[in-house]
Amino acid sequence: MKTKTLELKKAKHDQLNEITAVYLKSKKDLDDKRLLQWDENYPNREYFEEQIGYGDLYCLYTDGELSGAVTLNTWQSPEWGRIPWENDEELVVHALFLDPSKQGKGLGTRFLQKCEEYALDHGYLSVRLDAYAGNEGANSLYEKLGYSYRGSVSFTSKPEGHQEYRCYEKSLSQDGEHGKRAGLN
Repeated sequence: MKTKTLELKKAKHDQLNEITAVYLKSKKDLDDKRLLQWDENYPNREYFEEQIGYGDLYCLYTDGELSGAVTLNTWQSPEWGRIPWENDEELVVHALFLDPSKQGKGLGTRFLQKCEEYALDHGYLSVRLDAYAGNEGANSLYEKLGYSYRGSVSFTSKPEGHQEYRCYEKSLSQDGEHGKRAGLN
């Protein structure tokens, strides 16, 4: 069945259980694939609760059903300080996840496009993110969508062999291509 509506909405505290449940399904799927990019420390329920409090956590809804979530803000990991970024006025994407039962249908592409629309609608000129180097699906998606690889960083808090993260950046057009279609509430 094709998705009819897609909305990116600011998360609310009363959604915390549902957000956490979808995240845990996503994390289990990654763990089962030996993609050990997330652990009990990040992201976790407390992280999501904190991001809701800051107003930075957004939920992706497909046909009215929670399908994933993402943190959107300007905070950047200190490890990113040595990356040769090319753009300023950036929005940073953190901890983006989708329900694994909804993956493989183009929803990841549409989710990132919603994040880009949000960025444009809020005056940002670029988007930055990172991805675990071993997550070929995520890295391939970002490159397919026009994100430029800017370098790699190492997160020593991650398990041995799972510490390299690839940093990406995309300059956004101000030509109105995305318009005000983000569907934000």
